[in-house]
Amino acid sequence: MMLLYQHKYVNRPGLDERRRLPEMIYWLDKRGAEYVASLEGTALQDFSWRKEPRWFQVEHDLAVNDFRLDLEEACRNNPQMILENWIAESEFWAYPDKITYAYNESQLKRNIRSDGFFMLRTGEHRLHYLLEIDRSTEDNPRFLREKILPGLAYLRSKVYEDRFGHRSGRWLVVTTGERRMRNMLSQARKGDAKGLFYFTTYDKVKVDTILLSPIWQRVDRDSPVPLVFIDP
Repeated sequence: MMLLYQHKYVNRPGLDERRRLPEMIYWLDKRGAEYVASLEGTALQDFSWRKEPRWFQVEHDLAVNDFRLDLEEACRNNPQMILENWIAESEFWAYPDKITYAYNESQLKRNIRSDGFFMLRTGEHRLHYLLEIDRSTEDNPRFLREKILPGLAYLRSKVYEDRFGHRSGRWLVVTTGERRMRNMLSQARKGDAKGLFYFTTYDKVKVDTILLSPIWQRVDRDSPVPLVFIDP
């Protein structure tokens, strides 16, 4: 990385910014962006790349990236699993879907901006997931209104079907600790989320656990389950 930085393929934070970060980070500089764009046969002016990190959200973005890297490696290690598609958070921010949902006899509107969407193929089955990375440590009493109900409405909506070609899917929520996860589960039960929301904590997500180990908690199950069930 030092050589890439010295030759201006990547950039990195200055000393003041580095003190506020949990770890060293790098991002594409112009020369690096030109090279990556050329690999895709794209001109630099048509290549979308982040010229500077979102400083207020670096830890969140690192967590999303860690999840994706673990998922990709887990799929490479398991020939029965194929990661067919990943849609980044930036796509949802650039083109959010707006849905309407009911809460306490009121009709609310919300833009859906998932932290990622991916599709897994196992045999003849295709499984679709929306990712929610939660970095908060305090319980959120509005989680039902702000996440569960709009998330359920989105999975059942025409805008979701128009975007992805189906109405099947699940939300994956990765959060900071057991207490916060239990609070989320309690609110998800109030929203009758059933098998459409899966919860886990950061410490449990690893390459060898993310897919096939019982680290995910569902509203309608007493014991944690794996993300994917594969017939022996």
